[in-house]
Amino acid sequence: MTATLEPREVEKPLWMRWLRMSWQLFVRSPVRFGILVALLGWADTSAVNLSHGFVIPRIWVARLGMLLLPALFAIVSAVARGADDVGQTWVVLRVFVHLRFWVKALVAGAAMVAFEWLVFHALLFVPDPFAKTMYSQKPGALLASFAAQTIFINWVLGICYAPLMVFWSELSFTETRKLSLSAAKVNNNKLQITNLIVVLVLVSIPLELIPSYGMTEAAMLVFIGILSYVAYRDIFERRDENFPAKVATRSAIAANSCA
Repeated sequence: MTATLEPREVEKPLWMRWLRMSWQLFVRSPVRFGILVALLGWADTSAVNLSHGFVIPRIWVARLGMLLLPALFAIVSAVARGADDVGQTWVVLRVFVHLRFWVKALVAGAAMVAFEWLVFHALLFVPDPFAKTMYSQKPGALLASFAAQTIFINWVLGICYAPLMVFWSELSFTETRKLSLSAAKVNNNKLQITNLIVVLVLVSIPLELIPSYGMTEAAMLVFIGILSYVAYRDIFERRDENFPAKVATRSAIAANSCA
């Protein structure tokens, strides 16, 4: 596959195209993404059971989300590559056997936690707004808290950080973050963050009315991970459409790259 580390300014309106392509990939591979949704739902249920009888500050749940979300979105990006091109499924997944990837993913998450603490305690000298609230221990609360951190993650790391970790695993944390933020800057990062907030708000409002027991929150996190992959592909690989379902081959990738 031919890709470049020079981010491009993609054609507008980019968000409607990214949302459409993300949804197409999501429904194209219900088994792949369904497994991820089920695993996240299981994690949420396990958290409810394990935390029963404990009083846990919500801020620690939020920080857990900051720590783990870069790795989660990287996993979703790899699965999305397989949904886009079945020939790349196992090739991409090999990156997860290397310790270097997990170190870089957790370093990114730890940096988010440290940055959040620095902003509220060392610079603003004000308490974190979540510091005095407690984890609700209700189904979906853990994943809802994780989803709330996606704005912060994309603001500090950029929307392409997780896919860059997977597809350019040889890069350091600093190089990966710099590239991701460069891609965000070229494509109006403020607009991207605003659109992501709108998407999360529009999705979260009905979720408050539907007793989904965490599954819709899980699906939303997976969808955001797919969106991150689609954005990376458009900006760095110069491809603004999905490959046709079940017919994408390496020769097709090569032909597309040459075009």
